[in-house]
Amino acid sequence: YGWEAFTFAIILTEWPFAILSNTIFFACFYWLVGLNSLANRTGYFYIAYMLLGIFSLTIGQAIAAFSPNDVVASMLNPIFTTMMTLFCGVTIPYPQMPLFWRRWMYYMSPYTYYIEGVITNDLHGKPIRCRSYDFFVFSPPGSQSCGQFAGSWLQSANGYLDNEGATGSCNYCPYRNGDEYYSALNWSFVHRWRNFCILIGFTAFNIGFTVFMTRMYKVDKR
Repeated sequence: YGWEAFTFAIILTEWPFAILSNTIFFACFYWLVGLNSLANRTGYFYIAYMLLGIFSLTIGQAIAAFSPNDVVASMLNPIFTTMMTLFCGVTIPYPQMPLFWRRWMYYMSPYTYYIEGVITNDLHGKPIRCRSYDFFVFSPPGSQSCGQFAGSWLQSANGYLDNEGATGSCNYCPYRNGDEYYSALNWSFVHRWRNFCILIGFTAFNIGFTVFMTRMYKVDKR
């Protein structure tokens, strides 16, 4: 066989199994955990999850393509995975990330774009109602009600008061809806499809890199 057929066979033969197994997992967990059931939100999550599965395959193949053997590949793979996971904004939220890493590694992690896409896809427009133990409790000065004391501030701030008419023990919830929660993480619902296309770009790069490295380092050694 030619090296082209060999390379693309390595890449493509894993895709059907990945799509099938990811679809089964998606069907088992998506509605079970109570994620957004609107058709367009479910559809976006599904195709983004399928793309993540294919991306994961291609990055493993890209690492294997330039590794001299499987032992070296298995040592390099956790380094790449750890870096992508550590700086995607979940392990360390964007506002708390050290400036050096936030300026470049945050944007270099493919997981950043997947996580932002699926989280904003699920939480956009979803109302938030705090439970009793979630409230921040404060007392207004004098004889003012909670609404009189904090009402003007809440017009420009996130969250809501659960008992605006009370004159003591005001219950403040820091979020009205999902958008207010993830906006503090530097995420936006309007970035969904941009992020999806960026993840396609990362996947395409992995495929191209695999083809190039296979041609340069594998074929010539046979």
